[in-house]
Amino acid sequence: MLFVIAVVSVYLALVISPTDSTADSSYVAAVYEHKVILNPGPRTPVSRHEALQHMQKNLDIYEEQAARAAQQGAQILVFPEDGIHGFNFTRSSIVGYLETIPNPQEESWNPCTEPERHNNTEVLQRLSCMARRNNLYLVANMPDLQPFSQCIQSGCQRHSTICQHSQ
Repeated sequence: MLFVIAVVSVYLALVISPTDSTADSSYVAAVYEHKVILNPGPRTPVSRHEALQHMQKNLDIYEEQAARAAQQGAQILVFPEDGIHGFNFTRSSIVGYLETIPNPQEESWNPCTEPERHNNTEVLQRLSCMARRNNLYLVANMPDLQPFSQCIQSGCQRHSTICQHSQ
């Protein structure tokens, strides 16, 4: 089976309590501009462990910013593209950074409350718990690995957007 690398914008969110029909139709949004802690050698393949160590540094900053945004009344926080892992990777050097993100239309899963359900989803789990802990919707970008059986050439890519709600 062939796999294709897809950079996916992942929307992780804590479902906010239902409101009555007279509630405001507005919300408070925050956008965080992040000076990414980059991998000094993005074209050199690294192990999953090394990739996680790198991404955790950026996620530590995300944690701080999510708490600050929540304290200031934000309901949704948008993080920058490539803010978790950086950029300038090759197809082979990004492999350690990839996580398979299940399709929420095919499977209901909360990464924060069911972390053992899927392997190699540490970043997704951390984002999900961050959203849950801070009662925020989060918009974050992370590289994703999905099966793509129709891809015949090794160089073909496919991009998609997947929504995941943390309940």
